[in-house]
Amino acid sequence: MKKLFLAIVLALTLPSAAMAHSHMESSVPEDGATVTEPLEEVSLTFSAGIEEGSTLTLTGAEGEIAFTDIIIEGTQLTGTLAEPLPDGEWTLLWNVISEDGHPIDGEITFEAAAGISADGAEEEDTVTEENAADEEETGTDSADNGEEMTEETPANQENDSNQQEEGGNLLLTVVLLVIVIILLGVIFRAIRRKK
Repeated sequence: MKKLFLAIVLALTLPSAAMAHSHMESSVPEDGATVTEPLEEVSLTFSAGIEEGSTLTLTGAEGEIAFTDIIIEGTQLTGTLAEPLPDGEWTLLWNVISEDGHPIDGEITFEAAAGISADGAEEEDTVTEENAADEEETGTDSADNGEEMTEETPANQENDSNQQEEGGNLLLTVVLLVIVIILLGVIFRAIRRKK
């Protein structure tokens, strides 16, 4: 009878104890995700309530970034950043105290790819400015090339004229030579007939 009573007590006690321990159910961003929007907040949702004293730490190639505010609301733990997270690989370390006092911890890794540089500026703006500068230089070069082409055109026309003149002179010379040969032939025949 005592064994049966003990088995019933254990059967009732163990599930409630297991249910009191919290575990992480979801996160924003998710583990392994690539975040393409500027990220200023992370949040974790747990299966049961969590207590004050729970912490979040964010580390990456830029070092550790501190949260300006960490809020615990029931089963959710939210950390707010002062500025959008720079691009790169990041690890979010969490350490929470479950409502039964049991500490649990874990980590989430993700990649930030929103075009934010380490100084907080959006890299797209820099790229756009560089492209605009390149276009201006290309426009200037094109204008310069246009001027050079305009300047070169009269010279090209002069060369073409010279070539046409030379061609015309050569043709005239050939025609005159043919006429002279024909005249010489006619004169030579006339002389032979007289003999």
